Amino acid sequence: MPEVAIRKKVTCVEEIFHEGGPVAEKSLRRAAVIAVIRNPFAGSYVENIEGFMDDLKPLGLEMARTLIAVLGGAAKVV
Repeated sequence: MPEVAIRKKVTCVEEIFHEGGPVAEKSLRRAAVIAVIRNPFAGSYVENIEGFMDDLKPLGLEMARTLIAVLGGAAKVV
């Protein structure tokens, strides 16, 4: 399968102080990581790209580690 070529990544952290209802004692943090990769199959028909999904697993793990880090560690992830 082709190599995963990352074009760009974005990490977004949102801190919510109040969003309706009672005011929370502590703010809530939410985060998202987005990765844009080069499409190695663009411009051609490929019947089975299932193997490429395995190639994406390291990227998914890296993105999960990034989320855990920006949210302050695994103990703070709910």
